[in-house]
Amino acid sequence: MKQALLDAISRSRAGYSELRLRRIWSSSVLLRDRTVEAAGSSLETGGLARCCSPDTGWGAVEFSGIDRLAERLLKAHELSLAAASRNPVRLAPIPIRQLEPASALPDDPRQVALLEKRAMAEALAEALFAADRRVSSARVLCRDETVETWLATSEGTWVHELRSTVSIALLGVAAEAGNVERALGSVAARGGWRAFDAGSLATRVAMAAVEQLHARPIRPGRYAVVLDPAAAGALMHRAVAHLARPALPGADPDVLPMGTRVGPECLTVGDDPVVEGLQASAQSDDEGTAGRRCVIVQNGLVLGHLHSRETAGAVGAAPTGHARAGSLRGAPHPRATNTYLAPGNGSLDDLLAGVRAGVYVADLETCEGVDDQFTLRAGRARMIRDGRLAEPVKGVQLGGELLALLGRVDAVAGDFAWDTASGRCRDGAAGVVCISTGAPHLRLVDVMVGIGDS
Repeated sequence: MKQALLDAISRSRAGYSELRLRRIWSSSVLLRDRTVEAAGSSLETGGLARCCSPDTGWGAVEFSGIDRLAERLLKAHELSLAAASRNPVRLAPIPIRQLEPASALPDDPRQVALLEKRAMAEALAEALFAADRRVSSARVLCRDETVETWLATSEGTWVHELRSTVSIALLGVAAEAGNVERALGSVAARGGWRAFDAGSLATRVAMAAVEQLHARPIRPGRYAVVLDPAAAGALMHRAVAHLARPALPGADPDVLPMGTRVGPECLTVGDDPVVEGLQASAQSDDEGTAGRRCVIVQNGLVLGHLHSRETAGAVGAAPTGHARAGSLRGAPHPRATNTYLAPGNGSLDDLLAGVRAGVYVADLETCEGVDDQFTLRAGRARMIRDGRLAEPVKGVQLGGELLALLGRVDAVAGDFAWDTASGRCRDGAAGVVCISTGAPHLRLVDVMVGIGDS
């Protein structure tokens, strides 16, 4: 495989040429209650040939398999010349890297039979039902993915990487006296099934659904709001990391300008693609740039952006290793990986203290945004009364302008934790990538809380 890619690269006439080939092995088992609804495995192969030359734009050709690679690059070169009238590409320089996998996967999910994965899913479904008599329905999805990537460039970069991820997603439905509620939960990790530990996920999901049976709709109004680490991390991903990705040259900019104050002194947010064990972590991005931690907001001020080689070259910055392809044959774009909110001081009890009436948000259900507006829906929430967690409430929804909400942050706890849920980020033509977030508890003041779908 290596020689085929290098031979094709050596024959390219473009100023810069790049070949990325990827194979993805995946398998999944989906259970509805105690019945297998779908189970199977697949193998996909595909890649992208990209070329550019001085004063030209990109030419890109998608392909499958490893046949006629030199022809793919020739066509990409021709397309790049046709794009000469567009904004020319300026690639920021990167150190040349030669990476090979250290060894075969020590825990390869491809070596686990589909029947074993089915048995795992059935055991999780049984655990959901066994947790409480009021659990009336369950959904279980067990999925694994093994990705092998080859990247060769005309500059001499060579990357060969093999990695795998396993994940479990659960839905529990509880019913009592005509009232029906649900709860969701997931966990994902780099590696395979042998070392994977779903822990008490099934019990937590089941009991969260049961707890919601007794929750009353929240009374809309303005409250102090405390977000658990998962909800705080999701907010930072949507409110900060999404706005720290420079648009490709020639597009309308939608990025937080350097030096902008977006929050108080206690707000420091970054993205770290090399955290060990998280599903979005990688040694290098899809352009061969080594991943490195990037501080986006330091003490409330914007100090950094997430860059590809192209966006970095356009502004004279250094690439940060955040160029990610959102599909098998997609071009890389600046995307977040493991977004984090840096820890502050104190505990959850310290954040609750002094809150006479507020809302505690946990088990985040959705955090969606369009332009600078967002909607955050809690999967589970409790009232805060006189500094203590009180009765469960449902229908909790926060919404509004992202930066206005960041300005209402007034305290960050010190209890940082990475969220191991199976996270995905969808971004239009840039595709879907896996993400992780990390944060401590976070408190906001005077936030409008409304009622969403319950």
